[in-house]
Amino acid sequence: MEKLKNIAPDGEPLEAIYLPEKGMNLISYRKGETEIIDQETLPLFKERFAGLGALIGPHFHEQPSPLADFDLSLFPHAKTMIAEGRKDCFSHGIGRYASWKFVKSDTQIQAELKGSDTFHGIPLKQIEGQDFHMKYQARLLSDGLFISYFIESERPSVVGLHTYYALKGKGVLVGEVEEKFRFQKTWKPLPKEWTHVRPTSLDFFLPQTADFGFVPKLKHETDHAYQMLLKTDAYELHIELNTASNEEISFQVFSPENASYVCLEPLSARCPPKPRLTRSHLETKLQVFDINPS
Repeated sequence: MEKLKNIAPDGEPLEAIYLPEKGMNLISYRKGETEIIDQETLPLFKERFAGLGALIGPHFHEQPSPLADFDLSLFPHAKTMIAEGRKDCFSHGIGRYASWKFVKSDTQIQAELKGSDTFHGIPLKQIEGQDFHMKYQARLLSDGLFISYFIESERPSVVGLHTYYALKGKGVLVGEVEEKFRFQKTWKPLPKEWTHVRPTSLDFFLPQTADFGFVPKLKHETDHAYQMLLKTDAYELHIELNTASNEEISFQVFSPENASYVCLEPLSARCPPKPRLTRSHLETKLQVFDINPS
């Protein structure tokens, strides 16, 4: 368990906790007494490396023809996933399951994962089906958690964050998007009930069942920063994306029925089920604001 600490401008302590040995999962992110990562998803993390602050990469969701030329019994989580009917026992890529090499300071952590690294004695590239090199850096600044996530691979790939944000009652996701959304691999017109101010202004009210992809729409062509805002009854979260490093940026909204969380997933591919790039970069900053600051 590796802790990053800092102090916000209002004097409240900031803390981010990572588990590099278990998929670089961001298991906690707190501002003062406010925890924004849904701790009720801890069982998912223990069961199959999902939940909390899981990663995505080198692939999104399930590979159409996952490899299995190794002994799956070596991986305890695989039994559960097979029982659930999953074809890919390493959903969202090997990155969230493996142990990352890392160095850290009080406010920063840098980690990397290579296809030549092993998991239960098996090279990761054999499990993933291609060679790759991923780098992850987190810096806990006084104004938020900055994350840089990079991949270079043999075949098209994607990296992303699959963070389970605590919903804590009702909420709304606000941001400028293109006038379409993705459901699985199909693009559809943006429903009017998701927009209120203008056709490109997303007002996505929560809780509601969701598994949709959106493409950020910048205000001006010269802009390189895009921001989403999650408002809940307990906190506000600003998610800033730097689009200068990658024009393929998109984000996924995932929330099952009656879930205690919503996953907001910045991704380095416009259509993550079918990525185009073999080299991509995701840069984001997560900034927490109190609802009733003193």
